[in-house]
Amino acid sequence: MHRYYLWIAVLFFIGAWFCLFSVGIKIPENPNDLSDTRGLPAVMIYAVALQVIGVVAIFFTGLGAIAILKLKHYSLGMHRIIFFSSNLLLLLTSFFGIFIIFSFVLDTVLGMAGVILYVGVIGLTLSSTPRRNGS
Repeated sequence: MHRYYLWIAVLFFIGAWFCLFSVGIKIPENPNDLSDTRGLPAVMIYAVALQVIGVVAIFFTGLGAIAILKLKHYSLGMHRIIFFSSNLLLLLTSFFGIFIIFSFVLDTVLGMAGVILYVGVIGLTLSSTPRRNGS
């Protein structure tokens, strides 16, 4: 069952990003001067940057999963190297998402849901590490 954890983690990652984006839309451009409507709030800029990095991270996660399937006769150590190198960006981006939420929108329900989902991404990714039993 744990081989599906990585794909559930990707779905959690997308859901966490939507939580961050949804709560970021409601934040004013300049909280110090509500009549200032020029530009974007910082949380939205970070959310878009997180989206771009996240798409690349999901792409590398998919490539790593394909590489592990194609190279199944290689050693467990090689599988782990491929796994961690292809999922490192997903893990780091999840930590970045948690940092953004803690910095800007932790006091909202969607912010808390985003943190829970990002923590779920980290946990599910680490629990889907290749094991000796072949799965």
